[in-house]
Amino acid sequence: MKATTQQRFQPLTMAAIAFVLGSPSLLAQEQATAKMENVQVIAKRVVKRNHVNSPSPKLVYDADFFQRFEPISVGDMLKRVPGVSFNSDVGEYDLPRLRGLDSRYTQVLINGRRLPGEENSGAIAVDRIPAEMVEKIEIIRSPSSDISSQGIGGTLNIILKDGARHEGGIWRVGVVNMEENRGSGFVGMSGVSDKIEYGFSVNIQERYNPKDKTSSEQEEDEREDIIESDVRDSRDVAFAADVAFQLGEKSKLRLNLLHIDTEREEKENTRVTALERADSSSPFAIDEIALENQLEDIDQSNTSLGIDYELATASGELNVYASTHQFKQDKRETNFEADLGDPLELDAQELTDIDDTEDRIGFSWKHESANSESKLGLEYVSKTRDFNLKALDDNGDLDEENDEFADFSVDDKGFNAFASNSWKLREDLELELGLRAEYRDVDIVGRDFDGNISRSNNDSIDYNPSAHIRWHLNENEQFRASIARTLRRPQFDQLNPVELTIDDEKFRGNSDLDPESAIGIDLGYDHFIADSGVIGINFFYREVEDLIEYRQTDITVGGTDFELRQAINNRNTGKVMGVELDFSAPMTLINLPSAQAFFNLTLLDSEVEDDYFEGVKRRFSGQAKYVYNLGFEHELAALQASYGLSYQKQGDSEEFEGNEINRIRYDGNLEVFIEKRFDNGNYALRLSGQNLLDAEKNELIRKYDDTAALRAGQFESTETEIEHTSPAILLTLRGSF
Repeated sequence: MKATTQQRFQPLTMAAIAFVLGSPSLLAQEQATAKMENVQVIAKRVVKRNHVNSPSPKLVYDADFFQRFEPISVGDMLKRVPGVSFNSDVGEYDLPRLRGLDSRYTQVLINGRRLPGEENSGAIAVDRIPAEMVEKIEIIRSPSSDISSQGIGGTLNIILKDGARHEGGIWRVGVVNMEENRGSGFVGMSGVSDKIEYGFSVNIQERYNPKDKTSSEQEEDEREDIIESDVRDSRDVAFAADVAFQLGEKSKLRLNLLHIDTEREEKENTRVTALERADSSSPFAIDEIALENQLEDIDQSNTSLGIDYELATASGELNVYASTHQFKQDKRETNFEADLGDPLELDAQELTDIDDTEDRIGFSWKHESANSESKLGLEYVSKTRDFNLKALDDNGDLDEENDEFADFSVDDKGFNAFASNSWKLREDLELELGLRAEYRDVDIVGRDFDGNISRSNNDSIDYNPSAHIRWHLNENEQFRASIARTLRRPQFDQLNPVELTIDDEKFRGNSDLDPESAIGIDLGYDHFIADSGVIGINFFYREVEDLIEYRQTDITVGGTDFELRQAINNRNTGKVMGVELDFSAPMTLINLPSAQAFFNLTLLDSEVEDDYFEGVKRRFSGQAKYVYNLGFEHELAALQASYGLSYQKQGDSEEFEGNEINRIRYDGNLEVFIEKRFDNGNYALRLSGQNLLDAEKNELIRKYDDTAALRAGQFESTETEIEHTSPAILLTLRGSF
């Protein structure tokens, strides 16, 4: 008999609680606080988001803000902040969304610069970046001219720690139970020696995420019921290093390295029951039962190496930089199938290889005077991609009878230039104006299954102005207003001139695609409550032109029916709007000043005319109606302990692909923790639970023949899917040295 969640975790839970409450240092007072803050083992108090004094609308969260949640990865950090949602599998947080829009509308930067690997998927998997390597996270609602213009929904800038921030070391070991145990470990060291600042860290994170899926697909008098178990087992190894050399009183040379390596195995065991009926009034009867197993082995690596030269003079600050990046992915997918009662046999194999490189060189200049600040910069960018997907036969050779094939290479070169100036118009009023120009020349070579070669070119130049104003009434109150033009460039595979076949679907590229562009307006107000609370509200509006969406048509090739998908520019203008609320404050009203409650809520809406269903207006594909977080933390200073809980929830969304409409619903995620610090704060033991409400992901997919059928509610076929994963219990011990 399978043990319940409570039974499985009870020994671990009771042992941890007994340790926390029975520690000999239970009554130790808060000493050595300064030392704890230096190494960030624990936070002295609950901290709010930073008070940002720049004109541009930006939320900044230091690592201290997230420390109370014991995050494992950047994805685990981002689910706490306003307006961030995910459309990942349940229990995973890898492709963030701002303002509820598809992840391709959210720009993710590392230290202010883009990483390779995003030009096909539209976003990097932030779940692979360890939380301990992060100094702070910036949510840039409307960009200044000195960052890339690609964030229509917004930009997430992940700032990694460097050697100048802290002296000393930190370490962490942990175990997570999710039906099986997996371990993790982290060690980091930083400091200053003579004229050298240094910092390095190593993180190993093992993940285990089991999921159960049930689905049913019905079309007229045929139905398939599917029961599937899916296990994702992986290991991430991350290494970061930063070394800065003080060359003189006013110059510094900095070297930085980030390497992330992932080995991931996904196992799917599926039982497919095919049913038929004579007519709509007859019951379904089993026709056949088949078993399908799928195994995926995925190896990924992302390496970034950069060098920066900083020079401070009486006239300004100069930064000259160069960087090189590489992203690699090798994936092997092996499929087995058999009728019920027969042994499984090899059905198909697929190999996918991705190799991305990116090189940058540029400079930026900043000059400050009494009442103004000027910035300008120029950089050259060169990107390449090699993408190959092929099906193999039983001997490991190219399967000549299977056209599951995709092969293309990309050469992308361009320049970015920007200039901005900010003025202090009066003591309480600041204005910033900026202009960014981005030029791209993209050449793509595609090869089809028969070896035919096609070439395409896509070039563009865009001028993106921005304006920001900040009115700070006093130290604790400020108003902001912003307007900026942003972009979303086509993905590389959307430009590929060759027809591709992937997962029984055919894709045709479109080299004539234009970038999507948007004019965005943000209006915000912040009221900071002493040093530990904030009340914030922000209104935003985006008007998006040249939307990139997929047009779907039915074709027949060699007697086989396919659905052909092609990216097009929907010439209708889309509109996105919403309001973002952010609140945190001590619970003094109930006489708990050492406790803090927090709440953030984003309400979302949008409108665009559908390309397939003529005359039908709908929301943007995949946009949730709302996202909210709430919770509290209580610091027990006399006991050197704390406890708290948090709850995250995002509203329903709908995805639109041709004649398909997929409604997606996520259950909420409840997390709780208890933490005990001992040995004067040099060590901390934490027990936490995630997904304690057994959250599910529900999908309902319906196909409609045309607009009339949609409006009448007469669907051609329907498919339901329920995805479930287990609660997770984490036990971590961290300390300083």
